[in-house]
Amino acid sequence: MQGSVIRRTQELLGRVIRKPPLTERLLSKPPFRYLHDVIGEVRRRERNHLSKYEMQNII
Repeated sequence: MQGSVIRRTQELLGRVIRKPPLTERLLSKPPFRYLHDVIGEVRRRERNHLSKYEMQNII
């Protein structure tokens, strides 16, 4: 993966999540569990920002 893509990913996702760490090594060849953890953390953070009304529409 290009360095510029990794830096951009770190910049954007770093605003949303703190862990798992967004290291160049993990982002360049991510193991499945790492991807699972990143996606789960993004979903968890976004869910915390949804209003009660929005949550009812999702469920």
